Amino acid sequence: MNFLDYIRNEMKNRGIDYFLYKDCDPHMSEYVNDHYKFRTVISGFTGSNGTLILGLKDAYLFTDGRYFIQAENELKGTGIKLMKLSTPGYPSLKGFITELKNEGNVFCCYGNNLSYKEYLDYGIELADEDNSVFLNAYEKCFSKPYPELNADDFVEELSVELCGEYRNSKIEKIRETMVSRNYDYYISSALDANMWIMNIRGRAIEHNPVAFSYIVITREECFLFIKRALDSLTEDGIKIYDYDLFSDFIRKIPNGKSVAFKFEQTPLTAAHILSDKNTDIFNDDCGVSLLKSIKNETEIRNIKEAYKKDNKIVSEFINWINSVDITSLNEFEAMNKLDEMRLSEEDCYDLSFSTISASGPNAAMMHYESKEDACSMILKDNLYLFDSGGQWKGGTTDITRTVAIGNPTYEMKHDYTRVARGMLSLMNAVFLEGCTGINLDILAREPMWEEGDDYKCGTGHGIGYMLSVHEGPHAIRWLSRPNGKDTVLKPGMLVSDEPGIYKEGKYGIRIENILLVREKCETSDGRFLCFECLTYVPMDEKLILRDEMNERELKWLDEYQKRCCESI
Repeated sequence: MNFLDYIRNEMKNRGIDYFLYKDCDPHMSEYVNDHYKFRTVISGFTGSNGTLILGLKDAYLFTDGRYFIQAENELKGTGIKLMKLSTPGYPSLKGFITELKNEGNVFCCYGNNLSYKEYLDYGIELADEDNSVFLNAYEKCFSKPYPELNADDFVEELSVELCGEYRNSKIEKIRETMVSRNYDYYISSALDANMWIMNIRGRAIEHNPVAFSYIVITREECFLFIKRALDSLTEDGIKIYDYDLFSDFIRKIPNGKSVAFKFEQTPLTAAHILSDKNTDIFNDDCGVSLLKSIKNETEIRNIKEAYKKDNKIVSEFINWINSVDITSLNEFEAMNKLDEMRLSEEDCYDLSFSTISASGPNAAMMHYESKEDACSMILKDNLYLFDSGGQWKGGTTDITRTVAIGNPTYEMKHDYTRVARGMLSLMNAVFLEGCTGINLDILAREPMWEEGDDYKCGTGHGIGYMLSVHEGPHAIRWLSRPNGKDTVLKPGMLVSDEPGIYKEGKYGIRIENILLVREKCETSDGRFLCFECLTYVPMDEKLILRDEMNERELKWLDEYQKRCCESI
């Protein structure tokens, strides 16, 4: 019996018609430790975002536009049908699940594989919390144990010279919100939030400097559940408990108390404990995500230094590409060269994500991953795209550049010029305070839309501080959140500016700079904001058609290219 047949047989024995699988840990992390990659193991799809609906006879993989091409390739021969999110002709995940339930199907999931918000949205049932169906199938069919967690319990403290604010100051800000909203308890499951609150970092997830942890804050006390304690934490009055005692602790929260936690960041298992008690629960992170996203002056100063170092490395990498016969190398070898250059710097202790190194058609897959045994040679007379970043002492970096290898076609130049126009337009935006990313997205996307093209993702994401490369709550995109509550851009926020064009079977183009929101001026009509660019790595002049840019765009381009030369 093969793997999927075994799981389906177990589902049938337990009266389950459909089971939902995600790559998801108990903290709803975007990137997860291999121990939690259930969906990847079952489906073979390796993208960071995807939900597998496994039925007794059928199966469906829901993912977003970043992964359509990749998913089509990786799902071949599996019998799993690709369901394209936010695409005409395809149902929403919620609508699909609702229809299956209305037909009388029993729909289940693991308690730590789904957030409480998703559970409320989908209304599916909680199955075994020990993942037994999956684990038994894996070990029986593959004749080997499932990958152990092996999460390094390494934890280090960041000095106030790096953070700019003491942890007790952050905790007091959270308490002020708790008091104003009449909460007795605040619970945080999000790992990046926990690291930010405590001014610590870990190594639990590749390229994400986090430690598995939970935080509980009351009006008087603060509890941290973690594998390894630091003396400095207890000296600051933080009460340390073993990570595995979190569930027992929240079971003992007295009845009648008000408890706040972010529904989309909290696992169903923990939320069930709280919702089953006689407690009032509220969907609220007490402002932590917003506080974390607005960098203080110390963080901003350190971030700028990190970007100066990173800009230099990427510029040197582009010079190296132009000085060798890059077509004699494959994507994996080129990626290793860039990674080695970045990690050779003393202050760069890790990558911020696995480097994307893609030539020609592979670059049309937004999150393509080149592997030693599965990659392509760098193609001549085509485009090479690389998206990379580092975890520096003082900041997290992210940059994408697309360069011409050999002689590019007119179509390549025309498309690159459109992407450059969009990137420059957003980078030079001036906007009234109160705007969200939805108000600005059209600046970057218009050169694509005017010719009937679109990139199936947002234009910009927030960036953590020595934390996750993707950070909310703000973003730049054209599509509003389902609840209509989009975060206003505020001075101190970092956001990426990365429009693109992706032509299946041909090439992909993306240019990504990182911007810092700053105050521009204040007039009788209000306070105006702008962006300060942190990324200064030249764009490829061989790909720019200057006669297709207007006077204003040419001015922006020349100023940017000049600044790049001066900075490097």
